[in-house]
Amino acid sequence: MSEKVLAVIPARWQSTRLPGKPLVKLAGQEMISRVWDKVKEAKTIDRAIVATDDDRILNFCEKNKIDSIMTSDQHFTGSDRVAEVAQSIDSEIYVNVQGDEPIIDPESIDQVVNCLKRAISKGIMVSTGYIPEATIDQLEDPSVGHLLPSLVETVITISRYPLPYPMAEEMHRTVHVGLYAFTRVALLNYSSWKRGPIERAESIEIMRFLEHGESIACVPVASGSIGVDTPEDVRQVEKILVDIKETKS
Repeated sequence: MSEKVLAVIPARWQSTRLPGKPLVKLAGQEMISRVWDKVKEAKTIDRAIVATDDDRILNFCEKNKIDSIMTSDQHFTGSDRVAEVAQSIDSEIYVNVQGDEPIIDPESIDQVVNCLKRAISKGIMVSTGYIPEATIDQLEDPSVGHLLPSLVETVITISRYPLPYPMAEEMHRTVHVGLYAFTRVALLNYSSWKRGPIERAESIEIMRFLEHGESIACVPVASGSIGVDTPEDVRQVEKILVDIKETKS
């Protein structure tokens, strides 16, 4: 039976700066479990599944009743891993929710899914999100990608370079959010295409669509989510989680 919208959470063990990060505990709860909980809160998601390349992550998911599947350890990107899932699980829309975004806003997931639903009638098969204004720290951080949106909810380009250049007029730089929704055809195309020179140089996986002449729909989403890549990120997210818990109590 086909799910309308399937969220796939890629979770790989190997990480240069934080090995085994899907199972790193954040305020007492493993990161992959926190991402799973957030995805399950999204209103547009019919089913969620963790796609991993490691038995330790798979075993954790099985013990904690988190739907999961083993995938190849040869993928360049999380979207390639999602594409492998699309070959065995049929759905109308697939959402790539990064496995290192433990405080992602479920509403952002819904916004990216709904953006794709609007775009499909225009022949666009992939969507992503962006935060409308970068912070001062993000302006000079090469780990941050900046998305240039068109006036009709499509992506002009994405770059880690400080685009756009304010030659004649100041313009706010955005922050690209690594959250993607795809049709099945888009994912299968993605996995069959070679990585282009811009994707390889910038290490921005969604550039593969632009380099192959495809359009990407985009939508502004709320700020606040933090990708966990380093021990410092762990400390930052833990502080946020503790503050949230204290506020609720």
